[in-house]
Amino acid sequence: MSTERRRARRQPTKLWRAPVLRTERITPRMARITVGGPQIDDFVGSGTDENVMLYLYEPGADLPEPLTLESARVAMSRVRPYMRTYTISRHDPAANEIDFDFVLHGDHGPASKWASNAAIGDEVIFVGPSPAYQPDLTAAWHLLIGDETALPAIGSITRALPGATIRAFVEVEDVAEQQDLDVTWVHRNGVPAGSSEPLVKALAAADFPDGKPAVWAAGERQVMQAVREVLVEKGIERASVRPATYWRLGHAGS
Repeated sequence: MSTERRRARRQPTKLWRAPVLRTERITPRMARITVGGPQIDDFVGSGTDENVMLYLYEPGADLPEPLTLESARVAMSRVRPYMRTYTISRHDPAANEIDFDFVLHGDHGPASKWASNAAIGDEVIFVGPSPAYQPDLTAAWHLLIGDETALPAIGSITRALPGATIRAFVEVEDVAEQQDLDVTWVHRNGVPAGSSEPLVKALAAADFPDGKPAVWAAGERQVMQAVREVLVEKGIERASVRPATYWRLGHAGS
């Protein structure tokens, strides 16, 4: 069963500084922050589910100049940012723009707090890009699974597979959190995020296409473990299902 998480060749890791160009509330609990400009002219993307490390410094932080990956590391002892990994939702090289989508949960977590208050002109500092997931184009079909934190990756994977047979299952709070994607939406409707029940029930009841799929899944750690078990019960080889942990219930900043 072909579910190899093939990775593109790693691009040189670099620290980037770019201003916020736009902010948009795409759902009640999801914000899109667009950064860009000539500062990212030579940013080279390498595929889908590609992420960077955001460096979230406190306002007024005494940053070294020039700020480079090395100088930021040296300065960590006196000025340490919150560091959070985020998937690139969209990269438009022609426009020199990158979109990041943030799940908002108030001030519980530095990334959510920053995204809620981001304004045009604010500087965004990030390091990357990471190697990216490369969908297996020989697979009979593709199975994509996740919660709202996985939506940027699921969207980019879907766009990279025009004409392919895709079954995607995405858990969100309710219908207001749905986005313009052709997926099976699973609503928690008040069930706490991080409970495996809604997503596992939807997968258990699903009819899958014939043939060997490529599987990509990401979300809360224990939920992904439960997802793996239900997929194995439905006949998908255990070694083929290697979900990624995007966050952990009860861990601050996840």
